[in-house]
Amino acid sequence: MRLLTCLLLGLLITTAKAQHYNSLADALKDAQGAKSLMLSGKNLSVLSEDIGKLVNLERLDVSTNNLTALPKALFTLKKLTYLNITANKLTVLPTAIGNLKNLEELEIGFNKFTTLPKELSNLTKLHRLTGARNNLKELPAELNQLTELKIVDFSYNLFATVPIVFTQIAGLGTLDLSFNKLLATCPDEIKNLKALKLLNLRGTKISAKQADDLTWLIPDCQIIL
Repeated sequence: MRLLTCLLLGLLITTAKAQHYNSLADALKDAQGAKSLMLSGKNLSVLSEDIGKLVNLERLDVSTNNLTALPKALFTLKKLTYLNITANKLTVLPTAIGNLKNLEELEIGFNKFTTLPKELSNLTKLHRLTGARNNLKELPAELNQLTELKIVDFSYNLFATVPIVFTQIAGLGTLDLSFNKLLATCPDEIKNLKALKLLNLRGTKISAKQADDLTWLIPDCQIIL
């Protein structure tokens, strides 16, 4: 019985390892079984449309590469729960991002985005969204539909005020807007964020007095200035 248990455990470990890949070529050999593909730091300038053959993929990391565009096939991977495209050379996030309705975590920071598509609002399971170090000045109003969001990081962008859309996501727990050097105001609607525990405004134009006033609006929140 002990031998059988050991054999079964070994099989489970081997199967689990086989589902996680660091090479697209290797993952394609197990196109139906591949669950996770980590391609961070591979010096990729193009991501093959073959990515669409990994129909059961749940996690994809293509961060820290030289991608200037994303393949259309990526947006057919409807089982994805995690997508990391951080630190590339992307200027446009395709509207097709809205097809990935099972995403729970999306990392899009360190690119060159100046706008984001309203179709992001389709990602209603999203609980973590990071978009630091882009060139964003505003966000689509439709993002208020992301009611499951708990953690948001849009530090190092170009916002002049705390985006009103975030004040409409009642369950938000962490909001990082640090080093938005133009950010000088915060709407009173931030009082709606009863679940907010951390608001990072370091490196902004928000004054100590403004921060003090905010403590009356969101008394249970730690404000970092």
